[in-house]
Amino acid sequence: MTTARPVQPLEADLLIKGGLVVTVDAQDTLLEGADIAVRGNRIVEIGAGLVCQAKRVIDARRKAVLPGFVDVHMHETLMRGFCEDMPLMEWLEKICFPKDRAQQASHSYAGALMNQLEMIRAGITTFVDIWRFPAEGARVAEQSGLRGIFTPQIIEWPAGAGETLENNRRFVEEWRDRVPGRIFTWFGPHATYSCSAELYREVVRLAERYGVGIHTHLAETRAEVQQINERYGKSPVEWLDSLGVLGPHTLAAHCVWLTEKDIQILKQRDVAVAHNPTSNAKTAAGIAPVLELLAQGVRVGLATDSNLSNNRLDMFAEMKMAALLQRLKQDDAAALPSRQALRMATLGGARCVGLGDEIGSLEVGKKADLILVDLHQPHVWPLAGGETGNLYSHLAYAASAADVVTTVVDGQVLMLDRQVLTLDTDMAESVASAQSVDLAKRAWGLDVRPIKW
Repeated sequence: MTTARPVQPLEADLLIKGGLVVTVDAQDTLLEGADIAVRGNRIVEIGAGLVCQAKRVIDARRKAVLPGFVDVHMHETLMRGFCEDMPLMEWLEKICFPKDRAQQASHSYAGALMNQLEMIRAGITTFVDIWRFPAEGARVAEQSGLRGIFTPQIIEWPAGAGETLENNRRFVEEWRDRVPGRIFTWFGPHATYSCSAELYREVVRLAERYGVGIHTHLAETRAEVQQINERYGKSPVEWLDSLGVLGPHTLAAHCVWLTEKDIQILKQRDVAVAHNPTSNAKTAAGIAPVLELLAQGVRVGLATDSNLSNNRLDMFAEMKMAALLQRLKQDDAAALPSRQALRMATLGGARCVGLGDEIGSLEVGKKADLILVDLHQPHVWPLAGGETGNLYSHLAYAASAADVVTTVVDGQVLMLDRQVLTLDTDMAESVASAQSVDLAKRAWGLDVRPIKW
């Protein structure tokens, strides 16, 4: 008679227990009542009823456990809700560029506090920020625990509205190895209409030298396409391609107005695209040809753009808007189904920034970037399992950022039961309020004041 050996408990730093695990892996595996064990910053086991000794246990019952969202294009702006309702190019000229010229490091620090606090609460675990004074955002990310890719927004025209190439180079030098694996430094030439050919060529040279990515706005509006055609005799995509800008380490934001030839160039160069459905709709920029890009195998991720052009950093809202706009554009109610929208918001975004092997899905060996979403609420009832269930449609069409209750990045708990653990909410609100008043006065001469509660 043999005696069965006792099962050796798995040792872990963190155990997420009893959740509805949405892996977003190659098989789109859905696990009911499953556990996720994390050691250090990696997932070491996934399964039901794990025998585990963990330093910390989080109860995930009645909650969906998802990969953290990857917001592949945003600006950590401060002035949410000011000066609304303008088409993009007019809005840039009248609102954004004057504000950007008046921007100081203290304003960027306040914006980073506000934005990163919102992202933690919204389940965004990785973000690509293209903005001013990037060291301020990176400094906040050191504390917040988020995974950030910082791309200083270089603008030549109008002068003083953005960072310089030298500022960008210096930022890469100072920050590229400071928080390995969590804070990344890229180059961020703003757009084809605000940067010269010489600057783009030098960006390519420096990005290759440092082994980092390039992030730029591209083909966002009809006006941009017309302007670049008149200036260079090429579409914005063709022009950047002629300069050697486009490649697998290039992330292009928007890509709304593309020709068939443009799409083929993006495919051939393996360029990634950041799709910003809510921002594009709000500024009347247009509806990007997302399905055509995906059909050609182009990497496409979802993005919020900014609290200026969107007002919220809510990837649930972006999933819904992305699906609805494609259905209108295609005249097809089945276009961009909910599972595909979720994949764009997670693994698709991770692949856009070259981190698809590390984050974006819940798999053993990957980094523990995950969120818990409360399903015990009327607006996500009834909940049915199985292949014909409704979980994915609930996530894409019914849930919101407010339903995220816990956020984990790199194995570290940043928010637990809606309480952010890494940033001081009261301090962030106070700083953002005071600095927004200061920036409004400097940029536009507005006589505003914080509301007294």
